[in-house]
Order: sequence, then C-alpha cells, then structure tokens
Amino acid sequence: MSHGKPVSLKHKIYMQLRDEIVFGRVLPGQRIKEAWWARKFGCSRGPVREAFNQLERQGLLALTPHQGAVVAKSSSEDVRDYFGILELLEGKATEWATPLLTSDDIEKLAEINHAMKNIPRDDNDFEESWIPLNLEFHTLFTLRCGNTKMDWIIEDVRMRMTRYRYASFAMTAIDEYLQDHDRIIEAVRKGDSIEAGNAMTTHISRAKDMIMRLFA
Repeated sequence: MSHGKPVSLKHKIYMQLRDEIVFGRVLPGQRIKEAWWARKFGCSRGPVREAFNQLERQGLLALTPHQGAVVAKSSSEDVRDYFGILELLEGKATEWATPLLTSDDIEKLAEINHAMKNIPRDDNDFEESWIPLNLEFHTLFTLRCGNTKMDWIIEDVRMRMTRYRYASFAMTAIDEYLQDHDRIIEAVRKGDSIEAGNAMTTHISRAKDMIMRLFA
C-alpha cells in the first residue's frame, strides 16, 4: 500500500494552470482570475494565490497589485537567454554523462528516439506524445552526469521554456531534430564525450534558432 505524500491543493492548482499556459490553452496577456480558480477547486483564494505566486516566480504569470494576474508575454530575449543557458548546461551534462552511461542506457536512448520517429505526424496529439519522450531522452543525460544538482537546475530552466517549445512545432524540422538525437547517440556509443556534448549543444542551438524565427 502506498503512503506517498499527499498532493497539496496549491500544487494541484499550480499544475493545472501551468499546463493551461504551457499547452497554449490560455494565451499571453490573458487575465487569470483568482475567484474563478477558487470556485473551480471549491477553496478559498489562499491556495490559488500561492499557486499564482509560484507561477510568477517561474516567469509564467505577471502579477500586478489591484489588477490581478495575466499570462506573461514572451520575448525573443527570453528565448535567447533561456536557450543559451540550456546549451551550456545540457552540453556539459551530456559530456559528463557519456563515460558513465551503461549499454542499457545507450539502448534506452535509441529506443526513445525510435519511438519519437514512429509518432504519426498527422496525429492531433503529436505534441503530447512527443514532449514526454523528448524530455526522457534529455533527462537521461542529466540524471547520469554525476552531478546531483544538474537535474533540478536544468528542470527549472526547461519549465520556464516549455511554452516556447510548444510554439515551435509549427516550424520545427522534425527530421533534423531526430537526426541530431542520432548524432548524439552515435557519439555516446563511441565514448567520445566531447563530440557528444558538442552534438547536444548544436541540437539545442537548432531549436533556439527555429523559435527565434517565430519572433522574427
């Protein structure tokens, strides 16, 4: 029998509203009302306000005294800065992880990429199928890199970037993205940590360039 820690009401509200924002169900500049969310969850405004504060810290909501909350707007500078950080962190995590990966880890990377290649491109739920697999691919490196701080730091940066990644699907060159994964796996198989790290950096830079074109 599981005795896991119960999920707080604040966290439930936070998770649902975060998904609304990052999946684009609510749009930048749209007002989010405390009272509506309190009614939805049958609670006081306290947990809603706490969830709003957490989303503000993550850059997803903008809170203005006496005016409430609006979905924060994105800028090309945000994209450039967040992806720049991710290039450095994930490139280094991949470099560090390469000599530590087991044969099972490497096969897992290949299986994930194979599954991503087999997602039907015309599937209405393409993004929902793609994102967890892509995250699993990238997270394997951060979990295996030997630095226990890297995982949560990268997770925080990625969370702030999630909606940019969803926005990019209209332009993303899916085949090129998957070929990048193949190059990373090939370098890992050879045990070339520098090449693997560089391949990851190039991969993230490609995603950044595509999203920057959206803003242009």
